[in-house]
Amino acid sequence: MQARPALALPFVVALLGGGCAGLVAGPEVAATTPVPASRDSAYVRARRGLTTESFTMDVVDSTHGRLTGTRYPSSTAQMGTAARCRVVLAMDVSGADAGQVSTTTRWVAPEQMADKAPRVCEQERHDVVQRLTETLVPATP
Repeated sequence: MQARPALALPFVVALLGGGCAGLVAGPEVAATTPVPASRDSAYVRARRGLTTESFTMDVVDSTHGRLTGTRYPSSTAQMGTAARCRVVLAMDVSGADAGQVSTTTRWVAPEQMADKAPRVCEQERHDVVQRLTETLVPATP
């Protein structure tokens, strides 16, 4: 099951890049997060996190635990800022009594940001994944 996100993400990036010239993309980053909740609860947490982060969802498949989407920049985001970076994500939620979320992410930026994107967009991708992880595994009070 862990291979699904890795297969879905290149497809999503191909869709983005196929019709949009002038984009640069960072490397794919894969991670697995154990979730101290059932698979269904882990899926709900993942979906909630993606909604909070304003992802546009391409695939929402609760039966198979798959989520893929892109967080697009706002129309007012200034060139060269982290807000101008897209974050492309694929998640695969598995497990039974304890859920596990396999995530593959990548940043995509306009070609004009090629010099800044590896630093600025990678930090943005990292921050988004960190916030999603906090939604999946909330801190105990």
